[in-house]
Amino acid sequence: MYIVTTCLRPTDDVLSRAHTHAAEYNMKFVERRKHSIDELKSRHHHDVLVFDKRRVEFTPLNSTEPFFFHPSSSVFRIKQLSRGGRDPLIDALNASFGNRVLDCTLGLGSDSIVMSHVVGPTGHVVGLESRFITAQLVREGMSVWIEKDEQVNEAMRRIEVVHTNSLDYLKTCEENSFDCIYFDPMFEKTISESVHLNPLRFIADTSPLSEALMHEASRVAKKRIVLKAHFESDAFERFGFTRIIRKTSKFHYGYIDVSGTSQ
Repeated sequence: MYIVTTCLRPTDDVLSRAHTHAAEYNMKFVERRKHSIDELKSRHHHDVLVFDKRRVEFTPLNSTEPFFFHPSSSVFRIKQLSRGGRDPLIDALNASFGNRVLDCTLGLGSDSIVMSHVVGPTGHVVGLESRFITAQLVREGMSVWIEKDEQVNEAMRRIEVVHTNSLDYLKTCEENSFDCIYFDPMFEKTISESVHLNPLRFIADTSPLSEALMHEASRVAKKRIVLKAHFESDAFERFGFTRIIRKTSKFHYGYIDVSGTSQ
Protein backbone atom coordinates (compact mmCIF):
# COMPACT_ATOMS: atom_id res chain seq x y z
CA MET A 1 0.00 0.00 0.00
CA TYR A 2 1.25 3.49 -0.83
CA ILE A 3 -0.18 6.97 -1.29
CA VAL A 4 -0.14 8.73 -4.65
CA THR A 5 0.78 12.39 -5.04
CA THR A 6 2.42 14.75 -7.56
CA CYS A 7 5.37 17.06 -7.93
CA LEU A 8 5.06 20.51 -6.34
CA ARG A 9 3.81 22.16 -9.54
CA PRO A 10 1.93 19.50 -11.47
CA THR A 11 0.52 20.07 -14.95
CA ASP A 12 -2.99 18.96 -15.82
CA ASP A 13 -1.49 15.89 -17.49
CA VAL A 14 0.49 14.95 -14.38
CA LEU A 15 -2.62 15.35 -12.20
CA SER A 16 -4.64 13.24 -14.59
CA ARG A 17 -2.05 10.43 -14.65
CA ALA A 18 -1.77 10.43 -10.86
CA HIS A 19 -5.54 10.35 -10.31
CA THR A 20 -5.97 7.62 -12.91
CA HIS A 21 -3.28 5.47 -11.32
CA ALA A 22 -4.72 5.91 -7.82
CA ALA A 23 -8.22 5.02 -9.00
CA GLU A 24 -7.11 2.01 -11.08
CA TYR A 25 -5.15 0.41 -8.24
CA ASN A 26 -7.33 1.60 -5.37
CA MET A 27 -4.62 3.76 -3.80
CA LYS A 28 -5.21 6.99 -1.88
CA PHE A 29 -4.48 10.21 -3.78
CA VAL A 30 -3.09 13.04 -1.64
CA GLU A 31 -2.71 16.62 -2.89
CA ARG A 32 0.93 17.63 -2.66
CA ARG A 33 0.36 21.30 -1.82
CA LYS A 34 3.72 22.38 -0.35
CA HIS A 35 4.41 19.29 1.73
CA SER A 36 7.77 17.55 1.55
CA ILE A 37 7.92 13.80 0.96
CA ASP A 38 9.07 13.29 4.56
CA GLU A 39 6.04 15.22 5.80
CA LEU A 40 3.70 13.09 3.70
CA LYS A 41 5.29 9.88 4.97
CA SER A 42 5.08 11.08 8.57
CA ARG A 43 1.44 12.13 8.19
CA HIS A 44 0.13 9.10 6.30
CA HIS A 45 2.56 6.36 7.45
CA HIS A 46 2.84 4.91 3.94
CA ASP A 47 5.28 4.68 1.07
CA VAL A 48 4.89 7.54 -1.41
CA LEU A 49 4.53 7.41 -5.20
CA VAL A 50 5.17 10.80 -6.85
CA PHE A 51 4.07 11.61 -10.40
CA ASP A 52 6.22 14.19 -12.17
CA LYS A 53 6.33 15.49 -15.73
CA ARG A 54 9.01 13.13 -16.96
CA ARG A 55 9.27 10.44 -14.31
CA VAL A 56 7.58 8.70 -11.39
CA GLU A 57 9.37 8.38 -8.03
CA PHE A 58 8.81 5.87 -5.24
CA THR A 59 10.11 6.54 -1.73
CA PRO A 60 9.69 3.72 0.81
CA LEU A 61 8.44 4.71 4.25
CA ASN A 62 11.70 3.63 5.90
CA SER A 63 14.07 5.17 3.36
CA THR A 64 15.01 8.66 2.22
CA GLU A 65 16.36 7.41 -1.09
CA PRO A 66 13.84 7.56 -3.95
CA PHE A 67 13.61 4.87 -6.61
CA PHE A 68 12.68 5.84 -10.14
CA PHE A 69 12.88 4.48 -13.65
CA HIS A 70 15.87 5.50 -15.75
CA PRO A 71 16.94 3.93 -19.07
CA SER A 72 20.44 3.69 -17.62
CA SER A 73 22.97 1.72 -19.68
CA SER A 74 20.50 1.12 -22.52
CA VAL A 75 21.22 4.63 -23.85
CA PHE A 76 24.90 4.11 -24.63
CA ARG A 77 24.35 0.45 -25.56
CA ILE A 78 21.84 1.44 -28.26
CA LYS A 79 24.19 4.17 -29.45
CA GLN A 80 26.96 1.59 -29.71
CA LEU A 81 24.75 -0.82 -31.67
CA SER A 82 23.71 2.00 -34.00
CA ARG A 83 27.38 2.60 -34.78
CA GLY A 84 27.83 -1.02 -35.78
CA GLY A 85 29.13 -2.19 -32.41
CA ARG A 86 28.26 -5.36 -30.51
CA ASP A 87 26.31 -5.99 -27.32
CA PRO A 88 27.05 -9.12 -25.24
CA LEU A 89 23.40 -9.71 -24.35
CA ILE A 90 22.23 -9.42 -27.94
CA ASP A 91 25.01 -11.77 -29.02
CA ALA A 92 23.98 -14.27 -26.35
CA LEU A 93 20.31 -14.06 -27.37
CA ASN A 94 21.15 -14.19 -31.08
CA ALA A 95 18.20 -11.77 -31.34
CA SER A 96 17.29 -10.13 -34.61
CA PHE A 97 14.77 -7.80 -36.22
CA GLY A 98 11.18 -9.04 -35.86
CA ASN A 99 11.87 -11.46 -32.98
CA ARG A 100 9.56 -11.94 -30.02
CA VAL A 101 11.50 -11.75 -26.74
CA LEU A 102 10.34 -12.49 -23.20
CA ASP A 103 12.29 -10.82 -20.38
CA CYS A 104 11.31 -12.84 -17.31
CA THR A 105 13.12 -10.52 -14.88
CA LEU A 106 12.39 -6.97 -16.05
CA GLY A 107 13.81 -5.04 -13.08
CA LEU A 108 14.60 -1.48 -14.21
CA GLY A 109 14.14 -2.49 -17.84
CA SER A 110 17.47 -1.44 -19.40
CA ASP A 111 18.04 -4.85 -21.00
CA SER A 112 14.49 -4.90 -22.37
CA ILE A 113 15.03 -1.49 -23.96
CA VAL A 114 18.09 -2.74 -25.82
CA MET A 115 16.23 -5.87 -26.91
CA SER A 116 13.27 -3.76 -28.08
CA HIS A 117 15.61 -1.61 -30.17
CA VAL A 118 17.10 -4.68 -31.83
CA VAL A 119 13.82 -6.48 -32.63
CA GLY A 120 12.31 -3.22 -33.91
CA PRO A 121 8.68 -2.26 -34.51
CA THR A 122 7.87 -5.61 -36.15
CA GLY A 123 9.18 -7.52 -33.12
CA HIS A 124 7.85 -7.51 -29.58
CA VAL A 125 9.36 -7.47 -26.09
CA VAL A 126 7.34 -8.49 -23.05
CA GLY A 127 8.89 -7.69 -19.66
CA LEU A 128 7.69 -9.58 -16.59
CA GLU A 129 8.06 -8.08 -13.13
CA SER A 130 6.78 -9.87 -10.03
CA ARG A 131 7.02 -6.84 -7.73
CA PHE A 132 3.97 -4.62 -8.16
CA ILE A 133 5.59 -1.27 -7.44
CA THR A 134 8.58 -1.98 -9.68
CA ALA A 135 6.26 -2.92 -12.55
CA GLN A 136 4.25 0.28 -12.07
CA LEU A 137 7.33 2.52 -11.90
CA VAL A 138 8.88 1.04 -15.01
CA ARG A 139 5.60 1.02 -16.98
CA GLU A 140 4.85 4.64 -16.10
CA GLY A 141 8.46 5.71 -16.48
CA MET A 142 8.87 4.20 -19.93
CA SER A 143 5.77 6.04 -21.10
CA VAL A 144 7.01 9.53 -20.17
CA TRP A 145 10.80 9.48 -19.94
CA ILE A 146 12.40 11.40 -22.82
CA GLU A 147 15.91 10.85 -24.13
CA LYS A 148 17.68 12.90 -26.80
CA ASP A 149 18.02 9.73 -28.89
CA GLU A 150 14.59 9.04 -30.39
CA GLN A 151 15.60 5.40 -30.93
CA VAL A 152 15.65 4.93 -27.16
CA ASN A 153 12.23 6.57 -26.74
CA GLU A 154 10.70 4.40 -29.45
CA ALA A 155 12.19 1.25 -27.93
CA MET A 156 10.82 2.13 -24.46
CA ARG A 157 7.31 2.87 -25.71
CA ARG A 158 7.05 -0.50 -27.49
CA ILE A 159 7.76 -2.66 -24.43
CA GLU A 160 4.82 -4.45 -22.82
CA VAL A 161 5.25 -4.51 -19.02
CA VAL A 162 3.35 -7.24 -17.19
CA HIS A 163 3.08 -7.52 -13.41
CA THR A 164 3.21 -11.25 -12.86
CA ASN A 165 5.29 -14.18 -11.67
CA SER A 166 7.38 -15.54 -14.55
CA LEU A 167 6.43 -19.18 -13.95
CA ASP A 168 2.72 -18.35 -13.91
CA TYR A 169 3.07 -16.37 -17.13
CA LEU A 170 5.08 -19.05 -18.93
CA LYS A 171 2.43 -21.63 -18.10
CA THR A 172 -0.11 -19.57 -20.07
CA CYS A 173 2.08 -19.37 -23.18
CA GLU A 174 1.80 -21.61 -26.21
CA GLU A 175 4.78 -23.68 -27.32
CA ASN A 176 7.44 -21.77 -29.28
CA SER A 177 5.54 -18.49 -28.78
CA PHE A 178 8.73 -16.50 -28.08
CA ASP A 179 11.97 -16.62 -30.03
CA CYS A 180 14.13 -15.81 -27.01
CA ILE A 181 13.62 -15.96 -23.24
CA TYR A 182 15.89 -14.06 -20.86
CA PHE A 183 16.60 -14.43 -17.13
CA ASP A 184 18.60 -12.04 -14.96
CA PRO A 185 17.80 -13.11 -11.36
CA MET A 186 18.34 -10.43 -8.71
CA PHE A 187 20.57 -12.35 -6.34
CA GLU A 188 21.68 -10.57 -3.15
CA LYS A 189 25.29 -10.52 -4.37
CA THR A 190 24.21 -8.76 -7.55
CA ILE A 191 22.33 -6.06 -5.66
CA SER A 192 24.99 -5.44 -3.01
CA GLU A 193 27.67 -4.80 -5.64
CA SER A 194 25.68 -2.20 -7.56
CA VAL A 195 25.26 1.24 -5.98
CA HIS A 196 22.68 2.22 -8.60
CA LEU A 197 20.38 -0.54 -7.33
CA ASN A 198 20.47 0.51 -3.66
CA PRO A 199 16.83 1.69 -3.58
CA LEU A 200 15.77 -1.56 -5.23
CA ARG A 201 16.93 -3.67 -2.28
CA PHE A 202 13.64 -3.06 -0.51
CA ILE A 203 11.50 -4.32 -3.39
CA ALA A 204 13.67 -6.67 -5.46
CA ASP A 205 12.60 -10.21 -6.21
CA THR A 206 15.53 -12.48 -5.35
CA SER A 207 13.86 -15.75 -6.37
CA PRO A 208 16.37 -18.11 -8.04
CA LEU A 209 15.77 -20.22 -11.11
CA SER A 210 13.96 -23.52 -10.65
CA GLU A 211 13.51 -26.78 -12.55
CA ALA A 212 9.85 -25.91 -13.17
CA LEU A 213 10.77 -22.50 -14.55
CA MET A 214 13.37 -23.94 -16.91
CA HIS A 215 10.99 -26.66 -18.06
CA GLU A 216 8.38 -24.07 -19.07
CA ALA A 217 10.98 -21.82 -20.67
CA SER A 218 12.23 -24.73 -22.79
CA ARG A 219 8.68 -25.35 -23.97
CA VAL A 220 7.92 -21.71 -24.80
CA ALA A 221 11.26 -20.64 -26.35
CA LYS A 222 11.70 -21.18 -30.06
CA LYS A 223 15.36 -20.23 -30.40
CA ARG A 224 17.28 -19.52 -27.20
CA ILE A 225 17.11 -19.23 -23.43
CA VAL A 226 19.70 -16.85 -21.97
CA LEU A 227 20.85 -16.39 -18.38
CA LYS A 228 22.86 -13.54 -16.90
CA ALA A 229 24.37 -14.32 -13.50
CA HIS A 230 27.36 -13.71 -11.28
CA PHE A 231 30.43 -15.64 -12.41
CA GLU A 232 30.33 -17.64 -9.15
CA SER A 233 26.76 -18.82 -9.77
CA ASP A 234 26.28 -22.56 -10.20
CA ALA A 235 23.09 -22.01 -12.24
CA PHE A 236 24.99 -22.24 -15.53
CA GLU A 237 26.12 -25.79 -14.91
CA ARG A 238 23.03 -26.84 -12.96
CA PHE A 239 20.64 -26.03 -15.81
CA GLY A 240 22.91 -26.84 -18.75
CA PHE A 241 23.76 -23.38 -20.05
CA THR A 242 26.72 -22.89 -22.36
CA ARG A 243 28.65 -20.22 -20.51
CA ILE A 244 30.06 -17.16 -22.28
CA ILE A 245 33.02 -16.13 -20.12
CA ARG A 246 33.58 -12.37 -19.83
CA LYS A 247 37.05 -11.85 -18.31
CA THR A 248 36.44 -8.15 -17.63
CA SER A 249 33.06 -8.58 -15.94
CA LYS A 250 31.76 -10.23 -12.78
CA PHE A 251 28.64 -11.23 -14.71
CA HIS A 252 28.59 -13.91 -17.35
CA TYR A 253 25.97 -14.92 -19.90
CA GLY A 254 24.92 -18.45 -20.69
CA TYR A 255 22.62 -19.79 -23.38
CA ILE A 256 20.65 -22.91 -24.25
CA ASP A 257 19.81 -23.55 -27.88
CA VAL A 258 16.32 -25.00 -28.07
CA SER A 259 15.92 -24.76 -31.84
CA GLY A 260 17.66 -28.05 -32.45
CA THR A 261 20.41 -26.37 -34.43
CA SER A 262 23.50 -24.47 -33.42
CA GLN A 263 23.14 -20.73 -33.89
